[in-house]
Amino acid sequence: MTRKKLNLSYITNDSMRKTTFNKRKKGFFKKIHELSVLCGIQACAVIYSPFSSTPEVWPSSSEVNKVVKKFEEVPEVEQEKKMVNHEGFLRQTITKTRENSIKKMMNNTDKAMNEAMFQFLRGRGDMFQLNDKHREDLCRHIDQYLKELYHHRKQILNQSHLEYGESSSAANAMTQPNQLRFPMMDNNNHQQL
Repeated sequence: MTRKKLNLSYITNDSMRKTTFNKRKKGFFKKIHELSVLCGIQACAVIYSPFSSTPEVWPSSSEVNKVVKKFEEVPEVEQEKKMVNHEGFLRQTITKTRENSIKKMMNNTDKAMNEAMFQFLRGRGDMFQLNDKHREDLCRHIDQYLKELYHHRKQILNQSHLEYGESSSAANAMTQPNQLRFPMMDNNNHQQL
């Protein structure tokens, strides 16, 4: 059975809030303990709550003091380097999500352009209703695709050695874009049509 999605909002019912606090506090302390044991790090927690007159500490007051002193010995610039408040965390998350979204949009555009390019090569370009902007974008994409193809071909030719007796002019002729002849290819399974 899947867990019900948590509605992250303030719990108005006092007894439910206190019960949730106690459960989550135990889970929080358990996670800190696991983190410190598994990774061999020093960690501590101090919790102030309306349900207790004194703050609750983990693992002990003396350990909390040691960790806090160690933190205070670090220069302030270093202390703040990796500090993130809630607003900063949300900003980082939004930035990463935007960057990821832009990458996916570019990837989708590239795939759509490849599909259109190969459909045109097959003579099925009439299925697209392209305006001038789309035609320009497709032409730019084809130019870039061909440049990458020529570059890749040139790299392969440079890596392979010329056969004995073969002239260098034959290799140069093979790398000239205007002399290359490409058979029509099926993009899905790369077979010649």
